[in-house]
Amino acid sequence: MIRCLYEAVRKMKKKNRPYWRLVYKINKGLVNLLYPLDHKKMRGVDPDSPVIVSLTTYPARIGQVRLAVSSLLRQTMKPRKVILWLAEEQFTQGGIPESLRKLESQGLEIRFCEDLKPHKKYYYAVQEYPDCWIVTADDDIFYPEDHIERLWRAHDKYQDAVVCRWSHRIGFDAKGGFVPYNDWSDNGEEPPAYATLAVGCNGILYPPGSLPKETFDPAVIAETALYTDDLWLKCMEIRNGRRAVNCDEIPLIYFNILSTRKSGLWKDNIGESAENDKVWGRLMERYPDVWERLKEEYEHDRNRV
Repeated sequence: MIRCLYEAVRKMKKKNRPYWRLVYKINKGLVNLLYPLDHKKMRGVDPDSPVIVSLTTYPARIGQVRLAVSSLLRQTMKPRKVILWLAEEQFTQGGIPESLRKLESQGLEIRFCEDLKPHKKYYYAVQEYPDCWIVTADDDIFYPEDHIERLWRAHDKYQDAVVCRWSHRIGFDAKGGFVPYNDWSDNGEEPPAYATLAVGCNGILYPPGSLPKETFDPAVIAETALYTDDLWLKCMEIRNGRRAVNCDEIPLIYFNILSTRKSGLWKDNIGESAENDKVWGRLMERYPDVWERLKEEYEHDRNRV
C-alpha cells in the first residue's frame, strides 16, 4: 500500500504534473489513516539477510514508532533484524507499549544503550555488526515495501558508496566558501560524490567499512555534532574516502507519520537557530581535510563544465 501510493506521486512529479503536491498530501493522509488498520500482511525477517536495519526513538515518540518499525518488517527484501535502540536513562521495561513489544516476535529487537541522541541509530549497530550492511531509519516515517530492495539494487551499482534516497548537494559560493545549509539544493541520482549529503529520513545504506574508527568517539560527537548526525557522518565518510549517492532520479521524501510532527530535531536544525550551519562550521574547523576534498571536487566539476 505504501509503495503504490508513494510511487504514484513520484511518477506525477517526474512528469511535472502541476497537481503532484496535492496528491502527495492526499496519499500521505491515506497512509496515515489506513496503514494502522492493516493487520493482514505478514511481517518478518530473514536470518540469512546481509542487511540490518537500525533506528532509535525517544519517549515522546515511543507510542508511534511501531508504525515505522512495522513498515520496515514488511519489506520485499527482508532484513536480518530490525534493532530499535533506546536510551536506558529514558526508558524502563514498563515504559514500552505492548503494541511495540508484539513486534519482537516478528523480528524487532529492542536494545538499551547510552543516550547519544540521534547517533544511537547507527553508533552501536555499525560497531556490533561490522560485516553487515547497516540501513538506518527514522522513527517518524512510513517506509515503502521495496525500500530496502531499492537501496540494495543501488548498492550493486555503486558498491563503495553510501546509498540514500534523499539528499542535498553541499553548496559553495563564488568565493569558495559554503552557502548556508538551507540553500543546499536537493539532488537526485548522479555519480557518487563527496558533496552529496545523505539525509536520514528516507533511509541510508552503509556498506561494511564505510565509517572510520574515529566516527565512534563519543566525546568528539558531544563536542561538535550531538544533535546533527547527518553532518557528522558526512564528515566521517569523506575522511574515509567514501562518496555518497542518491539512487532516485526523481527524489521525493517518504510519507511521515503525522502524529510525530509536534516534536523533532528539524525544528532546531533547520529553523531560526540554524543549528546545522553552526555545526558545519565547527566540523570544518576541526577537519580542514574534509573542506579541502569538497573544494577540490567542486572546482573539478566547475572546470569540467
